Formats: sequence, C-alpha cells, structure tokens
Amino acid sequence: MLEMILCGRGGQGIVFLTRMIGQILIAKGLDVLSSETHGMAVRGGSINSHLRVGPFHSPLVRESHADVLVSLDPGETANNIHFLKPDGLVVENSPLPDDPRTRRVDATRLARDAGRAQLENVVMLGFVSALGLLPVSADEIKARLAQDPRERVRALNLKALEAGVAAAS
Repeated sequence: MLEMILCGRGGQGIVFLTRMIGQILIAKGLDVLSSETHGMAVRGGSINSHLRVGPFHSPLVRESHADVLVSLDPGETANNIHFLKPDGLVVENSPLPDDPRTRRVDATRLARDAGRAQLENVVMLGFVSALGLLPVSADEIKARLAQDPRERVRALNLKALEAGVAAAS
C-alpha cells in the first residue's frame, strides 16, 4: 500500500505526473485511486493530487497518512506537509541540500539542461522512482514514455527521466 501527495503550481505537470504513475500501476494490475483537488484552472495556482495504491475506498489521503509528498514547488511543500505521516518523506524540487525528512533535487535546472524547463515533472518522476519510493521502476516508466508517438517529445522525456534517475545516485 502507498499513499502519496503530489503538489506544485498549475502548469508544472502535476496532473500528468499523477496520471503517468497511475496508468503504469494499473497496467501492473494494482488498485489505484487518484484525485486532483486544487487550482487546475489557474496557471501558477496551487494544485495537489492524491494517489493511493491498495485496497482503498476513497481517493483522498487523510491528514498525517501520506508515505511520500512529491513537491515541484517548495511553497507547496509547506501547504501540503500536513498530509505527511510522521515517518514519511518529502521529495522536493529545490536547489537546497537534503535534510533528514527531505530529499531534494534541482529538477528545474536539470529539466533546462535536458532541453525544456517544463520537463521538471519528468525529472522528478525519474528521481522518485530511482529512490525506490514507487512500486514501479525507472525502466517501467521509460517503457511507458517511449510509447509517445511524437519523436521530439519522446526524446526529451526520456532524457529528463534519465537526468532524474542519475541525480538520485
């Protein structure tokens, strides 16, 4: 079982990230529930998604129950930290150093280096998968991203994923 919150600002790809993880897990035969709960209509507005893997009846993660909080924006980490359980882990897009409860990666810089700043969500996906926080491997994500029929999009996504995986090493 896994309970996860993914958060950021509108336009950072939280919905894409949640959908990608969910689709891969469903293809593996796992029970998945998800829900986007805030700000999708406003670019730059607060957004979070709840993702639950296991025999749950509701898609919403209760306060202090999330195993992992994946944040594309440090301000949104603060807005959503109440979902994290006491022994949970924050994975944050930030150039700051790690601390005991938080693993950080400068996904924005790595995405720019990979060719597009908008790929920070895919960098984070690679980072989180390489940390072993998902019941899905980086190779399974890579296989899914490789199915995109748009050659340039496929190449950029795969490069961003690999950057995230490398950053976790």
